[in-house]
Amino acid sequence: MDILHNRKSSSMTNKEFFIQTWQSEMKKTAGAVKALPRDMSKLSYRCDGKARSAAEIIGHMLPHAESICKATTSFVAAETTGKTYNSIEDAATYFETYATRLVEKLQATDDTIWNEKVIDFRLDGNKLFAYPMRDMFWMMMFDIIHHRGQLSTYYRQMGVRNPSIYGPTAEDMEVMMAGKN
Repeated sequence: MDILHNRKSSSMTNKEFFIQTWQSEMKKTAGAVKALPRDMSKLSYRCDGKARSAAEIIGHMLPHAESICKATTSFVAAETTGKTYNSIEDAATYFETYATRLVEKLQATDDTIWNEKVIDFRLDGNKLFAYPMRDMFWMMMFDIIHHRGQLSTYYRQMGVRNPSIYGPTAEDMEVMMAGKN
């Protein structure tokens, strides 16, 4: 809800709205990463044989921030598969660094570039598609949110508490309800 409450005016540009939404959503994503188990071996959990493990999910979604940050000047969103982290702290720091840099770079990006400059998306060096920067960055942010949602179903199975993303968790509600008795 903070996106709606912080909205400056109806004259906000698409880029300004993206930055505002990015800052809100990436704060939630960083919190979700920090809530993962400290024991990295627990990140091998996967809910199904076809599903990605928790480690694979963060290895896929967190690099989106780096690739689009770099794409603000290279105009290529270059990703590789299988990024790994030595610790949850390393993963969170890596993500927060690029999420913050992206905001700084976008604030210095001309609206015409934001709206019209085509960004190539490459995976392991292979061009898969291309979209205007605006569309590419929104898509990448939504992909992070999508994978964060997948990850949110893994926490309890990995032995840790779910983080609060958009509202209270079951544990938060239990505490609140216990306080009303």
